[in-house]
Amino acid sequence: MTVVLAGVGADQSNVGRNLPLYDDGTFEYIPIPEKCSETGESETFRTWSLRTGDVAADLLSKIRPAPGREAAWITDPDRIADWPLHRDPNFEALTYGEHRGSVDRRQRYVPFLEALEPGDIVGFYAGLAPADGGDPHRYLIGYFTVESVVTTQGLSQAEQRRLLADHADNAHAKRADDGELYYDRIGADGKYVVIVEGRRPGGLFERDPIRLSEKYVKPGNERAGYYLRDLIAADWNLAGPDADPVALTRKPAMQFDLSTEAFVDRVGIPDER
Repeated sequence: MTVVLAGVGADQSNVGRNLPLYDDGTFEYIPIPEKCSETGESETFRTWSLRTGDVAADLLSKIRPAPGREAAWITDPDRIADWPLHRDPNFEALTYGEHRGSVDRRQRYVPFLEALEPGDIVGFYAGLAPADGGDPHRYLIGYFTVESVVTTQGLSQAEQRRLLADHADNAHAKRADDGELYYDRIGADGKYVVIVEGRRPGGLFERDPIRLSEKYVKPGNERAGYYLRDLIAADWNLAGPDADPVALTRKPAMQFDLSTEAFVDRVGIPDER
């Protein structure tokens, strides 16, 4: 049995800040901005409700839909508020999709997800910071049990259209145009999407996310970085790391040799947290 952890959610890289973790253990989760404004997703920063009763747009002064440090920030409040979210994972529909697939550990999402089998676990972690100040950390915020895994690799246009229609709640399907994926439209070579559909136990935690990171200066470095906690790596049986410790700054995918039963025993049921 396998557990894969994936980094998700808005943070400093795409909305200019980490999301708050409150003193009572509750936290805010906001999906990342969609790369383009053309999508079937109805949720925007204006409509995404926070636990405080406000909406996501109230927290944000800028967003960066395109990845990369050189990409332009959007700072106009109305554009921010009306920008669609890339709702991935969708914790209500229990679906998650990914396209990053290089052999680089930071990009090894697709092969890790493709290897999942029914009954395995895919978990999700995000950057959170204490609302009253303090260091941000990476926290496990939810998970779901795997029901099925499908991929668009090698499909004809008609086959891909049918697959995306069958997984219409997935963010990548919502971003598609008549069965054509976003990365097909922009001409990216070698990109395809893997979609993981889930079942319970699963969902977004109500409170008490689990801290995955620790912050320290690694020998040979000048500044402190964020790394996977030794306790988590050992207790959850981190599988085949390329380097020890695992740097979490860029949200790598991580694979653990851990049974579903053992994972749920350690983490609990989302609805009961």
